[in-house]
Amino acid sequence: MSAHHARRIAVLGLWHQGVVGAACLAEAGYHVTAADSEPERIQRLAQGRAPVFEPGLDELLQRGIASGRLQFSTDAAGAVKGCREVLLMQDTPVNDRDESDVTPVFEMVKTVAAHLEPGAVLVVTAQVPVGTCDEITRLIRQIHPTGVPGIAYIPENLRLGQAIERFRRPALPVIGAATEEHFRRVEQLLAPFGATWQLVSLRTAEMTKHALNAFLAVSVCFGNELGNLCDEVGADGRRIAEVLRLEPRVGSKAMLAPGLGFSGGTLARDLHTLRSFGDQSGVDTPLLDGTWQSNQIQNRIVIRKLQQFFGVLEGLPLAVLGLTYKPDTSTLRRSAALEIIAEMAQQRADVRAHDPRADRQELAQHRGFRFFEDVYGALEGARVLVLMTGWPEYRQLAFERVKQVMAQPVILDVGNVLDGTQLTSMGFTYLDVGRGRTMRGEG
Repeated sequence: MSAHHARRIAVLGLWHQGVVGAACLAEAGYHVTAADSEPERIQRLAQGRAPVFEPGLDELLQRGIASGRLQFSTDAAGAVKGCREVLLMQDTPVNDRDESDVTPVFEMVKTVAAHLEPGAVLVVTAQVPVGTCDEITRLIRQIHPTGVPGIAYIPENLRLGQAIERFRRPALPVIGAATEEHFRRVEQLLAPFGATWQLVSLRTAEMTKHALNAFLAVSVCFGNELGNLCDEVGADGRRIAEVLRLEPRVGSKAMLAPGLGFSGGTLARDLHTLRSFGDQSGVDTPLLDGTWQSNQIQNRIVIRKLQQFFGVLEGLPLAVLGLTYKPDTSTLRRSAALEIIAEMAQQRADVRAHDPRADRQELAQHRGFRFFEDVYGALEGARVLVLMTGWPEYRQLAFERVKQVMAQPVILDVGNVLDGTQLTSMGFTYLDVGRGRTMRGEG
């Protein structure tokens, strides 16, 4: 192990990105003290259990703890002492209007400001509005006038379900810094991961995060609107997305597949932030405004398709499979499935639900459905299976058994993840989104 690997660093804020970052840095050879203000979370982490499911993360935590290079603490001020690099990875909550609440970020800064080492670099990866790093600098200067650290910003680009790989091999290797020295310090810190980093200004780095998510949001809405038109004219929006990705100006990873609108808060947060900046500065943002409106109405497509097939939903026994906003996570925060279930409940549908990983404590906070631990129990007597989140487990269902337990063999596959041709041959009525298969039932 090289000498620079053995040095101590601190990670502040332990939800998803903070836990992933702390575990990966410990695996890379650093001695990491990771701090958070929630005692129960720290206790859980000390046992090698992450607060949110991420494939491979518990095992990575346990290896770090066993090596002695990873420890957890509720004492953030103590964690930063003696550390030349401190990573501020605090979670930034989003309210029901997709507005960022940066209060936890500033509270953490206030906690540690007086204890930062002279010459330290504070690396901010929390998802914050542009200009926040300037605010952090002013806040630290008020508390500790002679000890303002260097500030750097990295636009965090982790994806739930792929976060460990994304941290180790960043797809957006950008560091915002005011000086070349601070950039080099952070670049050296992250050298074990092998990326070639780009230096930009602090505000450019902050704006890069907004720009990326807004671009992805536009792509999602374009694919969804195109898919809605495909349903009306009998074209296959899924295949269109596949062939468009062959065009170099579009790209192989373009998010164009029709389905639900984006959810989870991340894309919406940055889209809302940019629209707010436009409002504040008097700059029109018609493209972003249209994207926002398009996404707001897209999830109505599930209700619309059910109404097309069944008529009224009152009393309709239906099973929703998948509650998390995407596979490979346990969090229900800003889940589209829950928003759609709420509308189903308003229309007095009889909603049963299942999810293999959904956080059970979060589940207890939601109403409007009955939750089943057994997927076939949720399907018992249902007239339609609504596949909301494409967990791999749902592709492996015994569909002959599914057909037997359901009162009516209808499947609405909102993510287009199942083999519709095979299911149709088995006697299911298969409905999807954006692939030109508009079908109407008799109720």
